[in-house]
Amino acid sequence: MIVEWHTHIYPPEETTAEGAWDGKTGPAWAKGCPMTLENVLAAHHRCGIDVTIFSNAAHYMRGKPAAEELKAIQRWSDYAAEIQAKHKGVLYGFATMLPCGGPAFVKETERAIRQLGLKGILIQSSHKGHYPDDDEARPFWELVEDLGVPVFIHPPHVGFGEERLKEYRLASSVGRPADLCLALSRLIVRGILEDFPRATIVSSHGGGGICEVIGRLNYAYELQDEAYFLGSYSPMKIKHEPGHYLKRMYFDTVTYHPPAAQLVVDTVGPDHVLYGSDAPPLTVLKPRAIKLVEGLKVSSEDREKIFWRNAAKLVKLDLQAAA
Repeated sequence: MIVEWHTHIYPPEETTAEGAWDGKTGPAWAKGCPMTLENVLAAHHRCGIDVTIFSNAAHYMRGKPAAEELKAIQRWSDYAAEIQAKHKGVLYGFATMLPCGGPAFVKETERAIRQLGLKGILIQSSHKGHYPDDDEARPFWELVEDLGVPVFIHPPHVGFGEERLKEYRLASSVGRPADLCLALSRLIVRGILEDFPRATIVSSHGGGGICEVIGRLNYAYELQDEAYFLGSYSPMKIKHEPGHYLKRMYFDTVTYHPPAAQLVVDTVGPDHVLYGSDAPPLTVLKPRAIKLVEGLKVSSEDREKIFWRNAAKLVKLDLQAAA
C-alpha cells in the first residue's frame, strides 16, 4: 500500500494563461500547468498509489498583492474541500496558510479544518520576508495545537538570496531547500517546538539538508559562550540541543538522492519519515520516488511505515482494512 504525501494541485483559474505568472516574477506555467486535478489522478492511477494527500504550495501567491492573499487562500480551502468530498477515500486535502498573516488568516485556518474537514495545513518556509517562527505567527501555532492536525512546511518559489538564483534553475535546486533548512532551524532555536509541544511539523524535501547540518546546530548550542567568535546565542529559548527537537519532526523522502533519503531515515528514524514524490508538478519523478523508498536500507516493516502507515497516523486515516 502507498499513501502519497507530497503532490500539488492548483485551483483551475491558476492553471490557465490568464491566472498564471507572466514569466517576470516567476515561471510562466501557462496552459497545461501540471498541477491540475486531472494530472494528479492520472499519476495516482498510473503509479499504483492508493491514497493521495494533496496540497497547494501556492507559488502564485508571491505575485499577488497582500489584499488578495486571503481571498486566494479562502478560494483554495473551498476548492480543496470540494475535491476531497468528490473523491472520498482517495484524495485528502490540506489547507494553505500564511502563519504571519494575522487574525483573519487564523480564522480561515480554523474554518478550513473544523468546518470544511481538511486534513492538515501547508505553510511556506518563508513568504515575502516572513518566517513561521516570527512573533506574529504565535496565534497560528496556538490554534495548530488545538486543531491537532499536521503542518506541512514547504519552500516558496524563491527564498532568500534570490538575486543569485536566477540562472540554471538554482532557485529550485538550491534556493528552496536552503530556505527550508533555515526555516526549520529557526523553528527549533527560537523555541516554537518548545512552546508548542503538541504541534506536529512535517517537512517537505527531506528537510532541505537539515539532517546534514544538525551536528553544527548542536555544537552551536552546546558551546554557547565558548564559541563567542561565532556570534551570540541569545536569548536562550530551548531546553535541549536542537537534535532533540529535530527528532520530533517528520520528513518526506523528496530528496532525489538515495543517500540523502537514507540520512533522513538514519537521523530521525523510520517512524518519522513519509513517502512523497512532489508529483505533480514533477510527475515523471513519481516512479523514481517509489523506487527510492524501495531501495532504503530498512526492514520491510519500516518500509511499510514510510510508504503509508506514518502518513495514515498523522492524518488519522483508517486504512488498515484496505491494506
